[in-house]
Amino acid sequence: MNRHRFVEHGGEVEVELEATTEAGLFEAAIEVFAELVSVDTEGPGVRHEIELSCVDRALLLADWLNELVYLAEVDQFVPERLVAFELARDRLRATVVGRREHPSHLVKAVTLNSLEYGEREGMWHGRVVLDV
Repeated sequence: MNRHRFVEHGGEVEVELEATTEAGLFEAAIEVFAELVSVDTEGPGVRHEIELSCVDRALLLADWLNELVYLAEVDQFVPERLVAFELARDRLRATVVGRREHPSHLVKAVTLNSLEYGEREGMWHGRVVLDV
């Protein structure tokens, strides 16, 4: 079970993520990003292999979203779902499928303001602020 909600934040969008697994937190981030940039057009299917490295999990989550911002801008990629995901001590590898379309350019970058990541009471929680 993955959940998210948007929090009003002037000039930025703050997103709280929650998932039952650590991998689910990264999957929830994809869902949030897709919701923000999709314009509901059907384009050809696309698959991207992503590999990121960082020892800090909160920064890895920010890097993950920044990679999605990059792919939206450069490849006009709107993610739909994870088909493979491996999270190791200091890196992640993932295969993301989605569509090539004309995504909204709403999200410019992920900031480090209020960045959070961790486990509480059996649930994984994250908070990211997106520059819009």
